[in-house]
Amino acid sequence: MGTDDGAKGAKSGKPLSRVKKASMENDEVVDGKQAEFWPTLLRALKLARIYYYGDQKVRARVLLGIMLVLCALTTGLMVVFSYVQRDMMTALSEKNQPAFYDAINRYIVIIVIAAPLFAIYHYVQNLVELEWRLWLTRLLVKKYFSNHAYFALKAEGTMDNPDQRICEDARNYVQSCNGLLLAVAQKLLSMGAFFGVLWSISPTLLIFCFGYSLFGTIVTTRLFGSKLMGLHFQALRREADLRFGLVRAREHAESIALYGGAKREAAAARGFLTIVASVLLRKIAWSRNLALFTNAYEFATFALPSLIIAPRYFAGEVEFGVVTQAGMAFRTVQGALNIIIGRFEQLSGLAAETERLERLFELLDGLDGGVGTSASGYSRKTSKADEVMREMNEIRGGRSPAVGTIARSVVKPHSGDELVLTKLAVHTPLSGRELWRNLSLTLAPDDALLVVGPSGCGKSSLLRVVAGVWTTGAGSIAAPAVDDSMFLPQAPYMPLGTLRAQLVFPASCRDEEGMFDQDEDGETLLPGTSHMRRDFSDAELFAALDAAGLGDLPAKFKAEGGLSATMEWSDVLSAGEQQRIAFARLFLRRPRCAFLDEATSALDERNEALMYESIRRTCAAVVSVGHRSTLLRYHTKVLRFEPGSDGEDGAGTWTLMRMDEYQQSMAKSPSGSMFNMF
Repeated sequence: MGTDDGAKGAKSGKPLSRVKKASMENDEVVDGKQAEFWPTLLRALKLARIYYYGDQKVRARVLLGIMLVLCALTTGLMVVFSYVQRDMMTALSEKNQPAFYDAINRYIVIIVIAAPLFAIYHYVQNLVELEWRLWLTRLLVKKYFSNHAYFALKAEGTMDNPDQRICEDARNYVQSCNGLLLAVAQKLLSMGAFFGVLWSISPTLLIFCFGYSLFGTIVTTRLFGSKLMGLHFQALRREADLRFGLVRAREHAESIALYGGAKREAAAARGFLTIVASVLLRKIAWSRNLALFTNAYEFATFALPSLIIAPRYFAGEVEFGVVTQAGMAFRTVQGALNIIIGRFEQLSGLAAETERLERLFELLDGLDGGVGTSASGYSRKTSKADEVMREMNEIRGGRSPAVGTIARSVVKPHSGDELVLTKLAVHTPLSGRELWRNLSLTLAPDDALLVVGPSGCGKSSLLRVVAGVWTTGAGSIAAPAVDDSMFLPQAPYMPLGTLRAQLVFPASCRDEEGMFDQDEDGETLLPGTSHMRRDFSDAELFAALDAAGLGDLPAKFKAEGGLSATMEWSDVLSAGEQQRIAFARLFLRRPRCAFLDEATSALDERNEALMYESIRRTCAAVVSVGHRSTLLRYHTKVLRFEPGSDGEDGAGTWTLMRMDEYQQSMAKSPSGSMFNMF
């Protein structure tokens, strides 16, 4: 849709610039809120429940069980190893050669068992991480592309870098969560295994171990918890901003070059890099402070057990091997109790990644509209995973705007109406801001409606609502079925693939072998697309190109394969050619209704006339959003929007007129200029 819509500036909560400013001033800010280490960490566990209660829960739980069993076996093997090591050291101190070689033989047996066991253990661990990550990423992708959530997030600018959250944060979260799960399991098993060993050697040493670990954990979480979590979050965000700026420069390379804006963009990239460096330097400094404490804390564990057990050894109460075994048991139990200290930076990263993923889930679920069927036809079932997400949103205090949903129905062919809007009110999806209300109109066959008004009044929002991209508001819409209508945005999307793929989009073609039609559950990614015709002959494709004035395009790329030529079409074709590709798609589909959002803005008047004349012959009804006065001759009605005032509600107003009434009002306007009426 066009970018002139007033809704694009609407945001919920704090403006992004204020959040960024707050983030720079306070390193403990996460998504505009004070970082909370322990509550966020508990929510990380709730987020993990989604996978183990999802549609792959049986396989997930079986793999988890195998992984934990292997973890227990490897831990038990380490306990056996501690006894073999004890016997070996005792034999050495006593110069008992037979006992020493007996211990060596047992040690070799342990190696033979341990080598494959540890290899299988790490393989299963990596397999669990991969399957969990794939499942979580697929779920996020599914939600992101359902009910046009990707568009709503982009239109309102509520969230930074959702692509990074889906790809990198999901991967890092799974790796951290799985690693920590194994670490906790291993530490608990180790602690249980060595607890009895340490108690049998010295109860005093065991009590001291608990007290020492409690002291370290309290100091670490109190001094470094919120700070490192906030800095990790800021580092993720700022690095994503840097990447996003570079990607934008690549996407708008021509505009930047024509404006001579390379120096400005380079300065902007350096500015982002400076911010990244500033955050990372603060993170490194706090990591250094944490390392100073943890190093002193960890090094002390090498001497403390010997200091406590040494008097008994000197008194001859225990053997020398017991001293080494006590040190190993102490460090094992103490390491289990000190998991917070030893993995604190990883825990801080997990907390930050949880916060980002949780926020993404919250917004996507809010846009999903809850249980039932959305306006675009996507069916959503309630599951245990959905219940878990609702619990998490309640803990966060997440709420969706208290607005209703626009009722939708399908206009049957030959019913006498092509489009019916009844008391329609439109709200932005996330912030819930009302754009206008009580809009009622009916389009009959051969009607053509031109939507005009100042920039920012909500013209493009009308097409978004009719298309089902936006669903929040009130009133009802009766529109043609998906296969009987087609929307042409100002900047047509050019997917990766062949020239044939450009023409049949959004359906797939034989070049793509249908690989993009369905998700892993067999559900259609774009509802209705599966019913669209895709088996067009080359003759039909050539005819559509001819109708759009691009009949010579396949010949230009004959050496690359003609219709089968694969190019980066958004770079190869001009803006006007891309718009005519969009018209070729329309002439190929021949829908009942066409909806155009400044779809001829890059065309000259001659080509614009050719496109509209062909559309009027092809489609029963047309709705156009535009600013050009040349569009008047191709339409029978005009809908004019006015932006809302700064009053209590701020909703805009609208006026519906026949074309002759609109032209009379233009003639009576003070300036006498038709452009002022747009």
